[in-house]
Amino acid sequence: MGRAWTTEDDVRLNVRSERLDSIEELTNPIGNTNIEIVQLGRGRVSGEITRGQIDNVAFSRGHFSVPVRATGVFSRDKLVVGTLLGCSGESRSLTEPVASGDVIVHPPGGEHDRYYGGPARFAGLMCDPGELPGFFAAEDCMSDPGFWLKRRHFRFGGRRTASLEALMALLVGRLEDGSLRTHGAAEYWKRAIVDAFLGPVAHELAADSERTIPSSVRIVREVERYLEENGHRAIHVSEICAKMKLRRRTLYRAFEEAVGTGPIDFLRSKRLSMVHLRLRQASPETGVIETATELGFLELGRFAQQYRALFDEYPRETLRRNGRRERRPQNILRS
Repeated sequence: MGRAWTTEDDVRLNVRSERLDSIEELTNPIGNTNIEIVQLGRGRVSGEITRGQIDNVAFSRGHFSVPVRATGVFSRDKLVVGTLLGCSGESRSLTEPVASGDVIVHPPGGEHDRYYGGPARFAGLMCDPGELPGFFAAEDCMSDPGFWLKRRHFRFGGRRTASLEALMALLVGRLEDGSLRTHGAAEYWKRAIVDAFLGPVAHELAADSERTIPSSVRIVREVERYLEENGHRAIHVSEICAKMKLRRRTLYRAFEEAVGTGPIDFLRSKRLSMVHLRLRQASPETGVIETATELGFLELGRFAQQYRALFDEYPRETLRRNGRRERRPQNILRS
């Protein structure tokens, strides 16, 4: 099963899922890679792999049923980030133990040598290393292009795997049904998938080097101003940090001190308010699904519940109060 298309702004998107029934199908775990796989345990391989792409960022997730060793170079010019989601046996990278949730950064041309001692689940990200300093412009180390040219192993344990898997499942679902139609929506979810893999690294690196926090109120006001200037699209936390040259720990502390909630909850409320405003000003051609997806809401059932919790009405009720009708039925967004 697969799908490929471009947005109205010519951003390339694709996704494809396939069953695994031979060891050779694991040689291309992400992008256009070609690594060597050696099966180390008995049995016929089974599993599944999903590969996707948003613009120039590729991602994948998969699982397989037998012990294997994987070696080779992922790419000569792209950076690959790998995360172990789970393994029933021991897992090692270059003889180092790897636990569920660990992040391993493979720079362009870097050697990959991985052992999986049993059935395993994995996720990966591939991108141009030159893009990442811009994603993390406010982080001292991660904004340095040289940071991404070395192999790095970050140990987070299993506490981050559930959120990563949930986000990837949502993104794959929306790519499969073709919901991402605009450049703004594609850019938001490109940032979201990069941040899902590498955002925890920023927290880890900053934990022991936090500088004095600037005025919390000033930071929140600057964020609000930036949101107003870009009110036509969804804004990811990583974009705010990069544009405002703020460490994310500083941003989180500022919001907790100034408004009593974190920036993610704040951004969600702002995006819900943007949806509400658009529906109140809607033309007859406006649809709830298109509006919600463009502003970064992929799980539409949850979106409808969050919208109702904030505004005490469902999105279609807002349209009705506005005296307008949607272009087509939106069964998932209950009336």
